[in-house]
Amino acid sequence: MSVANQSYRYASAPELPRGILGHFPSRAEAVIADMLEDRARERPDRTFATFSDASWSYAQAAEHAWKLANGLIGEGVQPGERVSVWGPNGPEILQSWLGINAAGGIYSPLNLASRGTFLRHALNLAQSRVLVAHAGLIERLEGLEMGTLELVVVIGEVPDVDLPCRIISFSALVESGSAERPLVEPRREAWDDFALMYTSGTSGPSKGVRLSYASHRLYADSLVLPEIGEDDRFMMALQLSHVAGTSITVAMLQRGGTIVLADAFNAKRFWQDVKRYQATASFVIHGMVSFLIAQPPTPHDADNTMRYIYMGPLTRVEEFCTRFGVNVWTTYGMTELPTPLRSEINPVHEQTVGRPFNPDYECRLVDEHDLPVPDGVPGELIVRHRHPWVMNSGYVNMPEATAEAWRNGWFHTGDHLMVDAEGEWVFVDRAKDSIRRRGENISSYEVEAEVLTHPAVDQVAAIAVPNPDVEDAAGDEEVKIVVVPSKGSTVDPMELIEYLVPRIPRHMVPRFIEVVEELPRSPSFKVMKASLREAGVTPSTWDREKAGVKLKRESLT
Repeated sequence: MSVANQSYRYASAPELPRGILGHFPSRAEAVIADMLEDRARERPDRTFATFSDASWSYAQAAEHAWKLANGLIGEGVQPGERVSVWGPNGPEILQSWLGINAAGGIYSPLNLASRGTFLRHALNLAQSRVLVAHAGLIERLEGLEMGTLELVVVIGEVPDVDLPCRIISFSALVESGSAERPLVEPRREAWDDFALMYTSGTSGPSKGVRLSYASHRLYADSLVLPEIGEDDRFMMALQLSHVAGTSITVAMLQRGGTIVLADAFNAKRFWQDVKRYQATASFVIHGMVSFLIAQPPTPHDADNTMRYIYMGPLTRVEEFCTRFGVNVWTTYGMTELPTPLRSEINPVHEQTVGRPFNPDYECRLVDEHDLPVPDGVPGELIVRHRHPWVMNSGYVNMPEATAEAWRNGWFHTGDHLMVDAEGEWVFVDRAKDSIRRRGENISSYEVEAEVLTHPAVDQVAAIAVPNPDVEDAAGDEEVKIVVVPSKGSTVDPMELIEYLVPRIPRHMVPRFIEVVEELPRSPSFKVMKASLREAGVTPSTWDREKAGVKLKRESLT
């Protein structure tokens, strides 16, 4: 398969690119249950979703969604009510999402690694009465303040746990519902919320982002290339708790294609999975590219069905495309912001995050007063769209954070970019204080809050440092904490790690720990994290992995 030699300059496009709605979407174009019903009628036997050991046609997907929706309605779920979902990708999680929306509810997925205060905060934000959860996660609920939860629906065998609410099995809930699409009043419209997704909480606790059906239709159109259509099979290992995972799924639903919810990413098995699923599109992020290139080359590397791969950030593009015979693209977006920037196919400029390509968007780079900066000067990206409801609808129960993000009528991303001499938009730095590890956004605030609960810790700063084990690890970071002990105490890094492991998600557990007498501070007493990041891993930094502590990926079977 040859690499396409194509060049687009989206910024100068006179019309909307194919696949992007130039108008506010109708119910049929945006509401997920309506789209699913239409596809099930138009192409009932076409494959919509493929899993590791099963596949659903469009007709089967609709039936699964209607049965779960009717089961939820039987449990009193009302239109506009949030229902939390917690588990690894699989038929039950996809069924839960589609069924919640079909019941008129709002899909509120939790990060698979959630536990402790992180889990409690997410549940309290959603204020859900119903939680659908994998059996292997239920024990994390024991002893947790349950807030508004009244019912836990367990995927798998119901465990013997003591919870202050009802527990039923997922299969029992599904069996209680009919296979007819429920009549939900009032019907969902494009401006209604379809999901509550969580941010990384970069400047405080995680925020719950209200996302409308219209916003997700725009996300699907913007993130997924218009060249990817009904004959494509999009393979991804992204969890359906991520906006990229749900938007790719919506894109394939809208276009009549197939979504492949594959097992967790494995570099050794990736191309075997491509062949197994006959995948034509996929999604790789951060260190995945280096891991794939590091595999021993074979004469058959380019002999595959793959046509397009999303790559974020861009890494060794020419080498990757030539070796594997694929085309790549990248974008800029975030949970709150359907992709306003997208690259050309096989971009030569590896620092680019794309260019504005949708004339319905306005994108500006501004200073701290929201005034535009010249090309070549970094500024915060702010964005607005000509249609209402197609970005985020604010943060749930956080009016001040919503007002701050949307000040002056523009959405403020908190990210600094610049436009270079060639007109490419280049990511410079995060104004927000987050860490990006293995595709997960990590809140330094939440890491610090947990570390400070240890009695030997007086002060702490969590920062991102480059992953030293991944070649060309642009965008793949490790968590480092810089700790000041309490007076009269000493901090043992190994003991601190053992303390943190049961309290926070696995991907948030620091790899590097440095114990210091004091943190560098500005005249206003703010911690100068820039200087800590610049220092990075020093000779006095303790490395958890060199100490023999490697945290394995949690497996739920």
